[in-house]
Amino acid sequence: MKATLLFSVLLFLNGSILIATEKEISKPLLRVWPAFRPEECEDWAILPFLCKRCLAQGKQYAQKIFFYEDGPYRLHGCYLEPEGFMLEEEGWEKK
Repeated sequence: MKATLLFSVLLFLNGSILIATEKEISKPLLRVWPAFRPEECEDWAILPFLCKRCLAQGKQYAQKIFFYEDGPYRLHGCYLEPEGFMLEEEGWEKK
């Protein structure tokens, strides 16, 4: 459990540095998927455990994709209509 948390934090920090140093080549894309049962998360979600957590909270699994010359960078989180995109790693962050 601690190793997973540490890996998630390191992955997020690495991505934050990437975002700060490279220039975006287009606006970010927000992808939101409808899911109605946890079993559906296993079929298509890149992070099925996060998809299931979003469903349990009454939210939808979502990705915010940033496009750079080196390739896309994805942030994974939940989406709820009034609040918008929320990063699961940091708690709730409006975007």
